[in-house]
Amino acid sequence: MRIRFPKLFISFLILSLFVSICFAPKSYGISNNNMVNKIEAKYKDVYSISSYFYQKEIMSGYSQNMAFKGYFYYERNKGMAWVYDYPFHKRQVLKNGRLYIVNNKIKKVTVVNVGRGRGGFPPNVVKVIGSLTKYFIVKNISKNLVSGEIVLELKPIAMQRAKKIYVGFDEKSLKIKSLKIITHQGQTINFIYKNVKFNGRINGRIFNIHFPSYYKIIKEN
Repeated sequence: MRIRFPKLFISFLILSLFVSICFAPKSYGISNNNMVNKIEAKYKDVYSISSYFYQKEIMSGYSQNMAFKGYFYYERNKGMAWVYDYPFHKRQVLKNGRLYIVNNKIKKVTVVNVGRGRGGFPPNVVKVIGSLTKYFIVKNISKNLVSGEIVLELKPIAMQRAKKIYVGFDEKSLKIKSLKIITHQGQTINFIYKNVKFNGRINGRIFNIHFPSYYKIIKEN
């Protein structure tokens, strides 16, 4: 399956770091930037994130949507990783500017060079959320009265595949709860994050990119 970069944040980071999202009609606007400042300050102190995630992709012109589930991990200076457990087992690791997609079943590794400006977020998601106003114009801040999330509507400052991004945060803890990316190509990618943990210990083997030499390697730019 061909990778689509808005998964990175995927991949965010974050991060990484992290089912349709109902940014429900029952919401009210928040007119000041105090919340943005609080979110940026919160994520500047985050050095690791782990969570379970649900991912759903809706593509214009296709009758069937794609759904995925798995675990997301981020650790500062080490990378990001997605370990999928549905609908099949697969591992993706973002490290040193490259995304490694390791499929042990068919013994294949796809290596993607993640250049600047690609994807829904820049590669380091924690850095992105810790500096939102550096990368995005905050178009709107609202509260979802159904989910209790504070929802930020973001527009990338630099041209990216993402046209609009909506990020939902828990009102009290400010932990990321949802992510919705709308691309210029008409694709919608939704993430819901569960059991989000900040600054916990993560097994470094999660970010291991070593694989047997006989695996077929496919490189994409």
